Amino acid sequence: MFQKNVRLLLSSLCFIVLAGCASAPEPVEFQIAEQTLHTKQSESGDLLFVYIVTVEPTPIMKVSSHKPMSRTELKKYAEHQRVEDSPELKLQLEERAVQLLDTALAQRNYCQTGHKVNRVYWRQRSVQLRGMCL
Repeated sequence: MFQKNVRLLLSSLCFIVLAGCASAPEPVEFQIAEQTLHTKQSESGDLLFVYIVTVEPTPIMKVSSHKPMSRTELKKYAEHQRVEDSPELKLQLEERAVQLLDTALAQRNYCQTGHKVNRVYWRQRSVQLRGMCL
């Protein structure tokens, strides 16, 4: 009876530890450095906008070639992502920029009837959304 309880306890403990190790990695948070909204009226009378969101640079993870890497260091290195290099993070930034654009347009009372983003341009650490009011 006692052995059965010990086995159950050890099995449960192993399951909890494995579940903790197998959980999804934390999402990468990027710090927004600058947001800029430029507006103008085209020759045909359309209201146009350009919204630029720039993030802080993500430091490059340095690896020492003088000593072997531990498993923990190797895992951290494999999971390290930079906006400059990661298409996944660029898409996350683009989605965040669309949310921020909605807020910026509302604060300026611009495009009150709605808006449409026509083009998206990428730089190293920024995304530029170009569009027009409906």
